[in-house]
Amino acid sequence: MKTVITICISALLLAGFTTTAQDFQGVATYHTSVSLNQDDFKIDSNVASAEQQTAIFKMLAPMLKKEYNLTFSKTESIYKEVEKLEQNSMPFQGMLDNFMGEGGIFYKNIKAEESLKQTEFFGKVFLITDTLDKLEWKLGKESKVIGSYTCYKATAEKKVIEMNIETSAESDDVKQDTVQTTITVTAWYTPMIPVSQGPGKYFGLPGLIMEVSDGRQTILCSKVVLNPENKVSIDKPKDGKVVTEKEYQETVRKKMKEFQEMYGGGQQNQSGGNSSIKIQIPN
Repeated sequence: MKTVITICISALLLAGFTTTAQDFQGVATYHTSVSLNQDDFKIDSNVASAEQQTAIFKMLAPMLKKEYNLTFSKTESIYKEVEKLEQNSMPFQGMLDNFMGEGGIFYKNIKAEESLKQTEFFGKVFLITDTLDKLEWKLGKESKVIGSYTCYKATAEKKVIEMNIETSAESDDVKQDTVQTTITVTAWYTPMIPVSQGPGKYFGLPGLIMEVSDGRQTILCSKVVLNPENKVSIDKPKDGKVVTEKEYQETVRKKMKEFQEMYGGGQQNQSGGNSSIKIQIPN
């Protein structure tokens, strides 16, 4: 009889745990920082002096530090930038966000291997559809504490595209050079929060990703609220023109021509030479 009672109690506990796991959800806050050199953003001296270029570069720095909320359950998540009351912007900020893979609302469904990104570019809303690209994570033994959570290290190799964009008055076309390279992604995850979620496109580890570094960008979790009193809603973004990633990048390329015309393209400097703007931002 004692054995039967023990089994029954265990079954009840397991049933309770299963229900809790199915309803498990939370909200994690992340902060991003990007290491960007002044050589990555160049404007021809015919367009802007060295002092002006330095001033523009300093204006870029705040744009690369952002705050995001990741609302997650066991299978779904929404990653969205926290809106600021006062936010200064520059004409090319939308393109800058695009190059860095930021901005908009990013939805992913791990079970369905589906991702959707809703983003606004030059006043138009796009809904970019894609499948989730799961990295081949290598789990390590190294650990550290982030906040109150013990985290473990994981690494993966990721192919990225480094983009060099150059406009010039010599031609109506925008010159884009792309080079594919491989970077090492380093993530820190905590099994104390048993969800395979993470910021942006990152997922696939046996615990919530608390920190991830991919090239020049670092994303760090500063706060986690588990099972909030008011149940959070994770809804797929629906508004916007549905496009593939390839179609969206083609739209970006066309808009770059307009950018060229606004900032130096088709004009000559006072000495009669051509003007050009060069942006080089590795992912």
